[in-house]
Amino acid sequence: MPETPCLNAPMCDEPTSSAPQPGNRLEGFLGYQIRRASAAILADLAQSLQGLDLKITEASILMLIGERPDITQSELGRLLGIKRANMAPLTAELTEAGLIDRIAADGRSQGLRLSEAGQAVVAQVEARIIDHETRVLPWLSADERQALIATMMRVWS
Repeated sequence: MPETPCLNAPMCDEPTSSAPQPGNRLEGFLGYQIRRASAAILADLAQSLQGLDLKITEASILMLIGERPDITQSELGRLLGIKRANMAPLTAELTEAGLIDRIAADGRSQGLRLSEAGQAVVAQVEARIIDHETRVLPWLSADERQALIATMMRVWS
């Protein structure tokens, strides 16, 4: 059986096999494997972002604002699957931190843009995410990575 690396090294005593282990039927369920993989990958990503004083959600918000200048808070929440009530404090914190600026749009809407400091932080975030993904998924070829992304998007979209 091929061995797969453990992303959560402090919690791994031995390498795990890619086949379900006797006595643990959960390992044969895809949902269980996705949850375990997600937990390990997100824990590593959170550690990768340490030093930037950002949570994963905040980094995601900044990256999307950088990609879509003048995006509204409502649209940002829809794209990231974040409820409106939760978006307001997140964007307020990023505004107070000097990472985003609010720009008057139509009516009551305000567009969001990265400040110069926000642009610099997003460059660091992107570099750390690339390093993180390369480190935690080194065995995936570029084609396999794209296929996995497409498959995962089909699951949640």
